[in-house]
Amino acid sequence: MHNPACKTATFDQISSLCSLFDDFENIGQLIQDNGIVTFVRKVNPFSIGWNSTGITVAGVTGVAGVAANQFNHPFCVVLDSLNTLYVSDQVNQRVQKWLSNASSATTVAGQSNAMAGSAMDYLNYPSDLIIDSNDNLYIVDAGNDRVVLWNNGSSSGMLMAGTGKKSSFEV
Repeated sequence: MHNPACKTATFDQISSLCSLFDDFENIGQLIQDNGIVTFVRKVNPFSIGWNSTGITVAGVTGVAGVAANQFNHPFCVVLDSLNTLYVSDQVNQRVQKWLSNASSATTVAGQSNAMAGSAMDYLNYPSDLIIDSNDNLYIVDAGNDRVVLWNNGSSSGMLMAGTGKKSSFEV
């Protein structure tokens, strides 16, 4: 699950889909390859080429860590309507918010010190993210077997699905 070589969000590789922008003016794909977050640039359907030049927009190349400018296995990325980047920083047990052209991020869900927990102000291996039109985050809190809603500006989440306890059932 964790790839120790994955330490930065980079826009230069292509692999499995993480998120798809549906704004047809700015369409692109964010993809994740072993924790490296990647953006596939806008493709004009009337042209044959696209720009694949990589740009590191978040993180420190080659350095994993818990500092505000570092990741430890970034997993999923979403953008809000103002192009603010939200990254589920899985091993650091948090979701980071990166403003455009910022040199560091703000922790908007979980704890900034990489501490995991099951209380509603903690996360445990956050994976997928969805952001709504009010910048509220829906977070798959995989290690706690739940989906939580973190309202914009809130210091804790609300349980939306799951019980926080592992269960097994057949469908």
